[in-house]
Formats: sequence, structure tokens, C-alpha cells
Amino acid sequence: MKRSSVLDKQSVKRHKRKGSLPSKKFFGQLGFGLIKIFLFFLGLGALSLAFIAGYQFLSSSSYFRLHNIVVAGVNDDFREELIKISGLKEKENLLSIESSTIRRNIERHPWIRSIFLKKEFPHTLYITAEREEAVAIVIRETMSFMNKEGIVFKDVESNECIDFPVVTGLSKGGEKNTAKLKGAASLLNAIHLCESPFLIKHLSEIHVEEAGTFIVYFKKLPFKVLFGRNDFERKIGSLIDIINHLQNTYRLDQAKSIDLNYIDRAVVAFDGRVI
Repeated sequence: MKRSSVLDKQSVKRHKRKGSLPSKKFFGQLGFGLIKIFLFFLGLGALSLAFIAGYQFLSSSSYFRLHNIVVAGVNDDFREELIKISGLKEKENLLSIESSTIRRNIERHPWIRSIFLKKEFPHTLYITAEREEAVAIVIRETMSFMNKEGIVFKDVESNECIDFPVVTGLSKGGEKNTAKLKGAASLLNAIHLCESPFLIKHLSEIHVEEAGTFIVYFKKLPFKVLFGRNDFERKIGSLIDIINHLQNTYRLDQAKSIDLNYIDRAVVAFDGRVI
């Protein structure tokens, strides 16, 4: 009976040991860890405040004042216009200038294609501008300039030069115009690459048919040229050969049309007959 009593007491003691409260050492370690975390965030906050205060000081300092604006890619008259619309202020602090805002302001100009900015501390801002290059005028409801990618980027104003080939036949609206304009630009580029001064100089009109085929008219040539919708470089080579042949046989003025939309031949129409 005594042995049984001793075992019972030992069992009770072990049970109490398992459910005992955390020691003072545990609370000390926990408190020290919390203090370290608090000090870390306090230091981080102080560092951030120091950085902000330092930046504010430098961004208002006269040492980084903007004195030189260098604009490349445009002429002097256009340079002044770009600086004006950029939003730059006289003797503005170079650190406080937001490049994205300046870029956005300048790229709103219809004749600007892209802008590159570079700050050179302490006093200089470089602006490199790429101008749009018009290669044709698109005639729809209004007259608009088109670039070499077939993108219409600006309406023609009364004081602007319009000595460009025209693109006609486009509908007033519609998604098909995008593909047709790209095709017209491809044809224009092929003509400029053919190294024929006569064709480049006397290109007058590219007419876009409903089906997307192209008819081209040249000044000082009495006939229209049917180009189809692709393979322009080969067809331009054929056109040059045909023009030379017609000149040599004194029949250039008699031709009414040249249809190049064939793989192995071209069709030349004269007054009342086709060869």
C-alpha cells in the first residue's frame, strides 16, 4: 500500500511540472527582441527622414541650378519652341526636374516623334528630339501628313508645305484604312529605294482601290500604273524597263496604262489596243 502511495505522488508532481508557467529568462529574451525590433524601425525611420531632408535641401540648392539646355535634332527656331512647351523654368533646380513630365510635354507636339533626356550635373540638361518625317499627304475629310510607317500624325495647316505625293481613295473611317496606309507607305518606300530620280521626283498620286490595290500616277507620264498590292520592288524594276523601252520606240506618249499585276509579264494599253 505504501509503494502505491509513493508512485501516485510522483505522478502528480510530474504532471504539475509540464504545465508550469514560462520562466523569467524567457520574458527577458522576448523583451530584448522587441527592443531590438523597435530600435531597428526607429533607425530606419530616422534614416528615411535624413534622406528626405537631404534631398529637399539639394533640390532647393542653387548649386544644382539649371543653366544650360542643349537641344539636338532640330533647328534653332524649333529649339525655342520645344523649350517653351517643355514646362522648364528659368534656373530651375536640376534635381527637381521630372524627366517624364518634360518628355510628355514635348511629345505632345505633332512634329515630334520621340524625345531622349539626359541630366548632366550640376547645370546641364540634354534634349535629343526625333522629328516626324512626312512622305505623303493623305486626303480624306481633311488633308493630313503621313510618315514612312503609314501613320497619319497631323492635319495640314495653311502655312505648311504640301509638296508631297498624295494618297487618295480612302474611306472616311474604318479599320481597313490602317492596312491600306501601311501598303501605300511600303509602295512609297520601294519607289524611293529604286534609285530612279525620275520616278521619285515625278510621283504624284497613289490611289487606293476598294480591294486594297494601288494605282499610281506620275507627273510628265501620260499613263496610270497598276501596282496591285504587293511585290513592289520587282514591279518598279519592270516599270523602269518598260519606260525605257517606250522612250526608245517613241511610244511613251501613246501609252494609257501599264498593268504590272502579273508575275511574268506586264500589260501596256495604248489607244484602242493592248500589248
